[in-house]
Amino acid sequence: MKRALIRAFVLTLVIGLAISGVVSTVVFDRKMTEEKEQALTGLAMTLADLYDPEADADDQADLFALHSGARVTILSADGTVIGDSQADWSAMENHGDREEIVAASKGEQAVAIRVSATIGSKLMYAAIQTPSGDYIRLAQSYGGLGANLLSILPGILLAALLALLVSGILAGRIVSNITGPLAAMNDSMDGVKDGSAMLDADGYPYEELQDMAKKINVIAADVSASIQELQAEKDRTDFLLDNMGEGILLLDRDRRVLLINGSACTIFGCDKRQVQGGYLLEVTRHPAVLEAAEEARRQGRGQQTEVERSGRIYQVRCTPVREQPGWEQGLILTMTDVTEANRSAQMRQEFFSNASHELKTPITSIKGSAELLCSGLPMDEATRRELLDGIGRETDRMNTLIGDIIMLSRIESSQVEEELENIDFSQIVSVCVSEAAPLARQNQVTIHTDMEPAVLSASRPFLYQLADNLLSNAVKYNCAGGQVDIYLRRTGERIIFSVRNDGEPIPPESQSRVFERFYRVDKGRSRAVGGTGLGLSIVKHTVDAMGGTITLTSTREEGTRFVVELPVEPPAREEK
Repeated sequence: MKRALIRAFVLTLVIGLAISGVVSTVVFDRKMTEEKEQALTGLAMTLADLYDPEADADDQADLFALHSGARVTILSADGTVIGDSQADWSAMENHGDREEIVAASKGEQAVAIRVSATIGSKLMYAAIQTPSGDYIRLAQSYGGLGANLLSILPGILLAALLALLVSGILAGRIVSNITGPLAAMNDSMDGVKDGSAMLDADGYPYEELQDMAKKINVIAADVSASIQELQAEKDRTDFLLDNMGEGILLLDRDRRVLLINGSACTIFGCDKRQVQGGYLLEVTRHPAVLEAAEEARRQGRGQQTEVERSGRIYQVRCTPVREQPGWEQGLILTMTDVTEANRSAQMRQEFFSNASHELKTPITSIKGSAELLCSGLPMDEATRRELLDGIGRETDRMNTLIGDIIMLSRIESSQVEEELENIDFSQIVSVCVSEAAPLARQNQVTIHTDMEPAVLSASRPFLYQLADNLLSNAVKYNCAGGQVDIYLRRTGERIIFSVRNDGEPIPPESQSRVFERFYRVDKGRSRAVGGTGLGLSIVKHTVDAMGGTITLTSTREEGTRFVVELPVEPPAREEK
């Protein structure tokens, strides 16, 4: 192996010849350039002697170019072009700052090589200042090293061919002795790479290659095992991250995406394969996210913001990465859906505000009546009885309100124990009709029923709450002489329950809100009839808890109708 390598060093002779040829070419080019500079400078001096400052400069430039074969430019003492053999001299800029003109003004040999801004080709310039102070500048095409190389190319090629012929014969023998075993090892490496085969160490002619093959086998086995382990770990991590509800985005210090999971791609509406390795701007252009990321990087501490995407609100947390070397100033972005949390917080705030307001009214009334009774002011028995009746009514109202609040809270939190039984819903509706009859007669309202037996598996209290609230509302908010129509049928696996009244229609803008807690279309009338503002909210939550649906239509011609659809069998409840 060592002797083979020594013989291979003969190849360096070829490299030496190549270097020698390059150096010779450079020296030859330099010599040719110097000769051309001298010739162009001498020609410029000759033309300077022939220059007549009194004659037309542009005509003289054409004449000098005709006899010299070069481009001739004549400039005044301040560098202004007054004649040119190849271009419109009047359109040319001042040349006083050109290298060759500056050198000529100092009496130095003025030769320069550059690309002409006027004709766009590489030229050699030579300038001479005339006795009158004007300048004669000559320019000739300059091919440089390439042009000079062409002149000696035949000799170089001949030498190269002879060198290649001799070195090729020698290299063939050297390469076959050295690279043959290496080529065989290289061919075997494809199998080693994927772990399907091992190198045959004893099959190589050199001891060095045998040792190398053995070590490669050991390393290949370790690498193959490590790759399989890493791939399995990566697959587990990718599966875990892609199935997380929260979005995760890892950025390096240059804001390039190192990792992004499926939830983050869904939130920002991007393709994981396209943004992997890209910049944060390719993932999202949301100003709040970009600003939070920049603030986290600049301040070195976590920042958070909220963004809205496709009707959902996400909390974006930007946390700097400090512990991993090479990841300084990197960022981890986590995106959490806080839509329901925000909505719940808003509902709680509205609930407490409305509940406080609703409780304040009866308490104020009770307090006022009690103060009058305790004031010692003279009053007749009728007035005293009226105050006591008012206290009783407000107490009942407050008690009803608190009961409705507790019921609604228990339904929302699923704290109501549902004892399911097979119940004929028509019987419960009939009970509610009987209970509402006195109020209906008082309000001059007629109740009409069209019911058939409708047996379903449900909670009796839930069905009673549902029917009682809808029926009592239909009577309370009806008009004098109006009618309440009740319809009940079983259709397949669904129960259809409908309650309609002739009262004032609910405005379209209020129809989507009547199921909200404490929402009233006509607040004054609601309080006058004793409503708490929670009845329809309880109905909606009860229907939802039973796996049903409720719809509302309200027009002046047809009246107001609530239609409830309930399943015969309740939906399966999740284990808690």
